[in-house]
Amino acid sequence: MSIEIDDEKFQQILDITIGDEPLDQREIRAVVQVVQLAASVDLDEDPAERALVHALTRQLCTLGGLDLHGIPPLSPVPTDDEERAALIAVLAQQLVTSAARDLAFALAYLVIIVDLELAPIEGDLLAQVQRALAIPSSRGDRLIAMIARIVTPGEALAPDLGIAAAEARSGSAGH
Repeated sequence: MSIEIDDEKFQQILDITIGDEPLDQREIRAVVQVVQLAASVDLDEDPAERALVHALTRQLCTLGGLDLHGIPPLSPVPTDDEERAALIAVLAQQLVTSAARDLAFALAYLVIIVDLELAPIEGDLLAQVQRALAIPSSRGDRLIAMIARIVTPGEALAPDLGIAAAEARSGSAGH
């Protein structure tokens, strides 16, 4: 199965995450970098993931009036928890609106589940992003459910991402 995000689906994602709230170019760049981090965290080059990242980057750049090639690839990819946490903290500071934070979280989820496999590091990253972006568990769960319905109408997609398990392992459940 492949997840394709055409303009209509992308607009639906924007409707549930940002609504009418404008995002500035700095926030859009940070969202793209969160998407890149989500794609690279498992160090696996998946063609479906790469295609989705390209499509999302193109749509985000169009949204923000940015040059598609003006956002460099994330490099180096942080390979340990401390490096990832530091990068996520920097990106979280650039995502000043709740709309931008919701969009970054939702798109990170999409990129992580595109290959229909959830590596433990991916679940951990999603939980880490959710905490850093201060997205309450109930809101995160709603975003995941709504995004899943957009990309797989009539199907349940990764109903249990293991976020609660990842939070329990990291000792930060409920934060």
